[in-house]
Parts: sequence; structure tokens; C-alpha cells
Amino acid sequence: MANNRNSAEKGETVRLNVQYYGIDGLPSDADFTPSIEIRDVNGDVIIAETSEGVTKLETGLYYYDYYVASDSGSGMWIDTWNAQIQGVSITDAFNFLVITPGSEELGSVRIGDDVAFDFSEEELAGINILLKYLKARLRSDGRKPKRDEYGAFVRDENGEIVYVECNVFSDELLVCFLCQALSEFNMIPFFTTFSFADRIIFTTFSQIIVEAAMVFAMASQALVEKGRDFTISDGGVSYQPPALGDFLSSQYNNFLSNYRERVKFIKNNIRPGPKGFGTYTNLTSGSPAFARLRHLRARRII
Repeated sequence: MANNRNSAEKGETVRLNVQYYGIDGLPSDADFTPSIEIRDVNGDVIIAETSEGVTKLETGLYYYDYYVASDSGSGMWIDTWNAQIQGVSITDAFNFLVITPGSEELGSVRIGDDVAFDFSEEELAGINILLKYLKARLRSDGRKPKRDEYGAFVRDENGEIVYVECNVFSDELLVCFLCQALSEFNMIPFFTTFSFADRIIFTTFSQIIVEAAMVFAMASQALVEKGRDFTISDGGVSYQPPALGDFLSSQYNNFLSNYRERVKFIKNNIRPGPKGFGTYTNLTSGSPAFARLRHLRARRII
């Protein structure tokens, strides 16, 4: 699989791409196949300007797969693209980073590397159940009409509008919120070690876990929506979008306070027994009346 511009490892293929747009701001194909020139970290020409190997992926999007030799110099390389769009000549220069493959020994992990989830089959089953509850609670799934390169609606052979997914949150984000919810549930006293594989989490405690994940999702989206709360003016006409940021923030605060009180009440009712002491022993050790009765009985003659 081709690497991207940020990590073109030696001995592998890196995919270099370019997207062209027309004067209307929409993706537009080049009049002719674009050409590419590649220079190494020292500025030496490695691939002279050529259109051979340049492939069109979609409208206005072209790519070129370049094999990075194992003895190539590490550093920032330059790929220069030349094309003609609607009769106008365009030259674009981009960079891609050539690096040495990470060693499998200690120290190969770098800051910012993507971390994959490592759940068991039992945990995945529990997560999928909670994920379905969370999606229904958030109404995260959505669709929007698909448009072509000219902005017109795309229709199928029956004349019906074609729709594409337009979800508010991705599945990966929702799983992150569920993980945070379970972690908070476990760390609120009294401490527990529940996992998604435990049946009680996606049955008895499913409501409190899903509500916590919903609170985290609302807090996350409130920051995004707050940045969109501004007045739009055009030709003397002003439009003020709904203040969704403030609405989500207030809902988040209300849900959070109620959630925290209920989760503490729940955890107090599933308090684990003290290790090394029975329940009766723990009760009597803290009650002066029981302690006095014990000493009185010890002095009985019969």
C-alpha cells in the first residue's frame, strides 16, 4: 500500500496527488494529462518532467506512484506539477518527506502515531450494542443528497435522488466516547474493573454508560458549533444561524450534573465487601454499642 506525503518510507511506494479546480471553484479536469517532476532533498532532478505514469482518479484529481529507493536521501523532497486548466497554465510545487523505515525494536513508536483499538470478540459484541444505543440517542446518522461536479443533484436510473452518508460523529469517535464513559464509571468510588465484555455493562448499566458518552459527545460538538455562531451578511441581508453552541453547552451542563449524582448513587449500591473482613465484623468495628456489648459478654460468669 502506498505511503502518504508525511511518511514516504524508503523501499516503498509513495502516492503523490494533486487536485485541480476550475474558475467556478468546482473540481475540473486538466486540458491534458498533467506532468510531474521530482527533486530529492539536495535539489537534484530524480524524475524529469513527464506525464507518463500520471493517472486520473476522479474529476480533477490525479496521482503518481513513485518508488523510493532504499539508498535515497532522507528529508524533504519536492514534486512539481504542471497542467493546463481551461486554457490557463498552472504550476504547483509540493513536498513529501522521505524517511527511514522504523525499526521493530524498542523506540520505533513515534509521537502522533495512530493507535489501533485492541478489543476482544466479547468486548466488540458489547461495544456494538452500546454503539447502537448511543447512535439512537444522539441521532448521529444522517444523509444528504449527492451532487455532481456542477452542483446538481445526482439521480439514479429511476429518477430518484441519490443520497450519501453525512453522520455527525464517526464510529471511531463514538467508541472513544464509550471508552471514556466506562473509564469514568470504573474510577468513581468505589473503584471497579468492569469491561465491555461484562454483560452487566451493556444490560443493567447500559443507560448510564450511554448517557455519559452522550454528554462527552455534546461537549465535543458544542465547541465546534460555537465557532459557527456568527452573523452572515450579504448585500444588506443578514442571517443569524441558531446558537447551537450555547444550546449544546447548557444541555451538556444539565446532563452532566444529573449524571454525576446518579453514577455515585449506583456505585454506592454496588460497594464491594472489604477484603479480609466480613460485613458483620466491619459493622461492629465502627459501632460503639456493639463494641461495648462484646466486652460485657466477655465478663459474664455463665
